[in-house]
Amino acid sequence: MTQPFWLTIDWRDADTEVPEAQQEQFTEVLFREMNCFDEVERVERVADPAVPDGGMGAAWLWGILTAEVTVENLKRLGQAVQERLPGKPISFTVKATKDGEAEVSATNIRPDDLDATLEKLVAAAKSLAE
Repeated sequence: MTQPFWLTIDWRDADTEVPEAQQEQFTEVLFREMNCFDEVERVERVADPAVPDGGMGAAWLWGILTAEVTVENLKRLGQAVQERLPGKPISFTVKATKDGEAEVSATNIRPDDLDATLEKLVAAAKSLAE
């Protein structure tokens, strides 16, 4: 089996004008859809690190998800997410755990630059796996 990576998908900057309840609803829909993608091993919500002391339960960040994926499926997942977030700038972070943690990021990727940027992320992920 090839080494899995964690791909963090962040579109928070794209939705600053949208009410939080609507952003949360959209995040939930994308979360459910990504759980059905063949490219994805596992999808997780990202917990808000700024939960106040004594807060009950987890508070989730809206507009950000993380998925366990192989390097072979990284580009396809990025493209599938962009199809669901048309016209929105997205940030991706690829993390690998091998002899510590290494990561590479691409921020505020415009739709026109998506394929070229995903190719660079795939190449970077392959080098992280070495």
